[in-house]
Amino acid sequence: MLITVAYLYIYLMRWVRRRSDAMKRLQLINAIRKSLRCSSIQLQKTNRSCILSSGTNMSLAPGPTDWCSNLQTLVGNELVNVEVMLEKSNVRIYAIEPKLIVPLNGWTSYLLNQSPFDGEKSRDIVFVILELMQCNHEVQRNQVTKLEELVNLVAWKSGRSFQAVAECTENGFCQLTRSFLDNCLVAQELLEVTSITSIDVRGQPDKMIPGASGSQTSLSHFQKLSGIQSSSDFNNSSQQLDQDCKEELSGMYSDSDCAGEAPAEPLEEIAPEMLTPVTRKENLHGKPPNVLVYCGKKDSSRLFENVRSIFAQCLNTDKYTVYHLKHDQVKTTPWLDNTTLLIISSDKVYDGVDEVFLKYFLEGGTVVSFGSSFDAKFVTRIQTNSKSSILTLSYENWSDATFICGRHVYETSLKSLLCDVTLTCLAQDKHRGNPVILEAVHETSGGVALLSQVNFDKDPSEMAISQDIFTILKLSNSIRFEILRSLFRRLGIDSDQPVLPSLTPIVLLSCSSKSKQQFFKSLSSRLKDGHLVSKDVTLQFITDDISLSAINVTSSVIPVITDAQRISILFDFAVYKANLKTKLIGNVMFYADVITTTMNLIESLMFSLPADVGLVAVATRQTAGVGRGGNAWLSPPGCAMFSLHLRVPQRSLLGERIPFLQHIVSLAVVLGVRQKPGYENLDLCIKWPNDIYYGASMKLGGNIVKSSIMNDIIHANIGCGVNVANKDPTICINDLIQMANETSRDDSKWLNLLSTEEVIALSLNCLEDLVEKFQSDGPDGFKRLYYRYWLHGNQRVRLNSEDGPEATVIGLDEFGFLLVRLSNGQMESVQPDGNSFDMMRNLIAPKSN
Repeated sequence: MLITVAYLYIYLMRWVRRRSDAMKRLQLINAIRKSLRCSSIQLQKTNRSCILSSGTNMSLAPGPTDWCSNLQTLVGNELVNVEVMLEKSNVRIYAIEPKLIVPLNGWTSYLLNQSPFDGEKSRDIVFVILELMQCNHEVQRNQVTKLEELVNLVAWKSGRSFQAVAECTENGFCQLTRSFLDNCLVAQELLEVTSITSIDVRGQPDKMIPGASGSQTSLSHFQKLSGIQSSSDFNNSSQQLDQDCKEELSGMYSDSDCAGEAPAEPLEEIAPEMLTPVTRKENLHGKPPNVLVYCGKKDSSRLFENVRSIFAQCLNTDKYTVYHLKHDQVKTTPWLDNTTLLIISSDKVYDGVDEVFLKYFLEGGTVVSFGSSFDAKFVTRIQTNSKSSILTLSYENWSDATFICGRHVYETSLKSLLCDVTLTCLAQDKHRGNPVILEAVHETSGGVALLSQVNFDKDPSEMAISQDIFTILKLSNSIRFEILRSLFRRLGIDSDQPVLPSLTPIVLLSCSSKSKQQFFKSLSSRLKDGHLVSKDVTLQFITDDISLSAINVTSSVIPVITDAQRISILFDFAVYKANLKTKLIGNVMFYADVITTTMNLIESLMFSLPADVGLVAVATRQTAGVGRGGNAWLSPPGCAMFSLHLRVPQRSLLGERIPFLQHIVSLAVVLGVRQKPGYENLDLCIKWPNDIYYGASMKLGGNIVKSSIMNDIIHANIGCGVNVANKDPTICINDLIQMANETSRDDSKWLNLLSTEEVIALSLNCLEDLVEKFQSDGPDGFKRLYYRYWLHGNQRVRLNSEDGPEATVIGLDEFGFLLVRLSNGQMESVQPDGNSFDMMRNLIAPKSN
């Protein structure tokens, strides 16, 4: 027992120390941010001879650093103030006022054809002088930050040490500081950065060859000029730094600010991993635009169900899918690049998830926060109540509506706590005048956050402390939704509500009367009064002259019209039949204009179907389509959506390797289009494990396979969806065809647009052919064909997380799993079930449901 307590005490002390060190570093970074505009920040290795002493007057120790020895020239006769921000055994950081000015005459430009500052300097640009020497210690490969990834080199000068002037962003300078403190900042050929100083520049550097033009001169070219010999080759693969603080920050530092201005409040914490500047990304990942809702740590599933219906009424559900971002998924699931909008619906955020949310914002993400402590990252909040209350809101044309509000309001000065973030008041408490809804815009990345102390995410029933208050809130409830839609539109989110179509009957279609008879014969033993009952749906077969107007369609009971002549449908079965060349698959079809999901239809019938009936279910629209891992599948018109039943003997080449089936389905869709004459060059590809992509950029479709075994037969329920003629929410096959026609401009090579009927039929043709060849020849021939269209050959990936082990994708193993080679040479198979491939991060990670 005593030993356990001792271990717990040691662990706690270490955790407290790490936390304290991290907080010190975060405060240091923020102090540097505030001082950059009006001071020079110098980072210096203490083994260098140019050391500044703290005090009113600046003293310079003699040393070899050329520009440092001329520092008095840079500031003229002005009084120079030097403050020590950090002093450690190996590193010192100084704030020097006034800011140093470096004339660039006598320096040589890196760019041979232009000056780097022909235009006006951006507010976010910081110029720095770098001093570089050959590394005199071993730098571990997995602990290296490349200088070239953080700065743009502008000019150079050789001497007893190599010097360079570079430009970077303010965030980039903070990242330089972190890497410098961790002693892992190197340039090409493992040159060590021994000094970094922020400066202002005047004039222009000389060109190496006046009047010449060319590409940027590499840093390694100037090692010869400075007498620096080449070290070992730099590893070209970018390694991600460990985000934990590796160095102990036990020294003293000051919270320096601009001259004559003392900090009025504690420094805001900014996580180190959030300092790298990233331009705002376009939605090129190809997945349906996802809206993620974070509901806190406790009881979050119940809370999410409450708010999902609210947000679904304010979003175009044909374009967005609302998902629950669970607390334990925030740091483990690669969601940042797959999210259009993040909604924070929790008053408290725990365990540092607010830092991840801030990173998403700083990288150009869009965030809406309802009464959350996340707001304190942006602006000072003032507590006005001990618990939730109500207020009357003044917003745009609404001035008398009453809503639930949180415990805080925002300070009226609207002073941003973050650099390069502009705050705008959108709404006020009508009676007190306090700001209660703010818009925060990041000037560099374009990130936008709506910060609201009005709890639009809460239903009036949650504040029903009296009948009067409940009534007041209910009277404003419709306005609550109007304002929510207005706020979403302000963010560029489509809030138009689609008119959900009514469910329609199923129509039974067949390529021959024989296949139709076989289908009915197989079901005869299960029909009771014309009804076939299954777990998820009951099919009511209509064989007589019942009036169609008397038929009622629900999600649980769906009529099946057996005489296709009695009803008009949106599917051209003649086109489908003309393109279908299979022996079996797709010879009988269940078709519905609108249905919940086609997967349920196949599941209800597959154990009753004989071997000579290849049933396929097709819909023009689905209201509850399902993707892999429980994902929702948006199903607008123009998307080819179908499910089919496939029988595979368990003791067969494919039956013993059933994971190959999802790869066969993906390849069948790609080949169905690309084997059509003239369409061979359409850039349709396969992304592991089951996605159809345009190149490596955007998702076009995917498939899901569910299988069960009965009497040594594997019954596979295969669902597939492919964007054929629907441009939203991402891209479709006809977009690629139109692009090919515009690029070619050759009438003889003109390609006709494809219909969903054609794509389904062509895909089924290839599916049947691929299955037959696999059963006769085994996996080797299939894999050779599959590799021609997949995206991952020799791709470098990380397993499980962004800090997980690196591996190289080799291909598919003998059972259809992904085969990778670890850095130690060991081969490992990765199963698709439970994992997803985040292509933007080259990450194979667990897929959370």
